[in-house]
Amino acid sequence: MFEGVYFEFPKLSFLLFVFLACENLCPLRIPMLYFPHIERFAGVGVKSPAWMWISKWLMIAFLIVALMSPVKEIPQMPHFEGYATLIVVDRVDEDVRQNIKSFIELRPHDKISLYLPNNIKIPLTTDHKVLLAMVDQLPDTSTSPSVDYTIKRFLMSEKYPWIVIFSPRPKAFVHSLPPQIETSIVPQKGWKKWMKIQNEYHKPLPILLLRPEVKYFYFIPLFLAFLAMMVYLYGRNQKGVV
Repeated sequence: MFEGVYFEFPKLSFLLFVFLACENLCPLRIPMLYFPHIERFAGVGVKSPAWMWISKWLMIAFLIVALMSPVKEIPQMPHFEGYATLIVVDRVDEDVRQNIKSFIELRPHDKISLYLPNNIKIPLTTDHKVLLAMVDQLPDTSTSPSVDYTIKRFLMSEKYPWIVIFSPRPKAFVHSLPPQIETSIVPQKGWKKWMKIQNEYHKPLPILLLRPEVKYFYFIPLFLAFLAMMVYLYGRNQKGVV
């Protein structure tokens, strides 16, 4: 928990030497809590026990540690923004399902949607486990209507849109490609090699990393100083203790 903790104001440690100097050099005038000459406050009484002396110096030490502000920098995990990918399919069978699942597994950072014209539309999602399960449940379809540039509307509000078309007859299936949106057609042969190439070409974009999160621990020594002060005050209020 405390690995990598450092002090934001380490030079304040000199305050400990101020208290040590006052222990021996400061003349006693009033019964201040931070001057340790408590044995001189009464002519009659018993000497303060050792635990009071310990609690007093623990209180001082923890207070100084709190003022030094112990902190720990927690690095932010890198975050990547993928593409908004629309998978368009004109027919579904077992081979197509496996191809789609292989593609989804290669794109862990993408928001992915799946569209069978006039049949099925799965909205963009980053929950790929659910998406893969839905792909397994897609019913077999032999053919779908032709698709044209209107598929652009599915990705109009997305920052990095990408349309990927799975079709054995793309020329007949796609009438016209939407302008200003990158569109790729998965080849029937060598599609595994094609997917790996596209995966390298469409790498996720790193988001600007924030500065490391700074976690402060001053409240821990401050709380311990408070407990030590309570113990010290309890001892001061005991009858006969000076």
